[in-house]
Amino acid sequence: MSNSFSLIPLPLVDQRYAQALFDLAQEEGLVEILEKAVESFLMVLDQDEDLKHFVQSPFFSVKEQVKVMHSVCENIPFADEGAGQILSRFLRVITLNHRLRALSGILHAFQRRVALSRREFSAQIIAARPLNSQQEQQLQSVLESVVGGKVFLNICVDPEILGGLIIRLGSSQIDTSLMAKLSSLKIALKKRSADGY
Repeated sequence: MSNSFSLIPLPLVDQRYAQALFDLAQEEGLVEILEKAVESFLMVLDQDEDLKHFVQSPFFSVKEQVKVMHSVCENIPFADEGAGQILSRFLRVITLNHRLRALSGILHAFQRRVALSRREFSAQIIAARPLNSQQEQQLQSVLESVVGGKVFLNICVDPEILGGLIIRLGSSQIDTSLMAKLSSLKIALKKRSADGY
């Protein structure tokens, strides 16, 4: 499973189809197996530029799309044949409902839904300079206590924030960067000067 799950809001269509697939997988007791099948399919989709173009193209008929998606599923060596069949039928429904262009988003939303069911979260961390392993562990521990689950840190360095951190977890953002504090101070000073102080 990828560590790139976040709680960034997804389009409603993606969420609804992903939830339907998750519910089906849960009913059948195949969540983990179907998650692996989705991961295999996404790897093929990410690596095959022609397939990416096909999925995004509005110029193919639904009949052609169904045929190609079935063929793609037939050629992927899924670890579990039953999960491959469920995914193939799901892709057929998406295609028949003219949602193939949303396929990648739907499958990523499914992965996100599976991660959430396990209480796994992804936090985007922007730091002015690299964090050492002790700082990373402390930050991860604090965030895990806040969300009550496992948190994967995606840390990037951006010297432009001057100092501090920007933490994005789900729809929440905590900005303790020096740049944000200076910006707030600038706004406050402008307001005071406009008020005549």
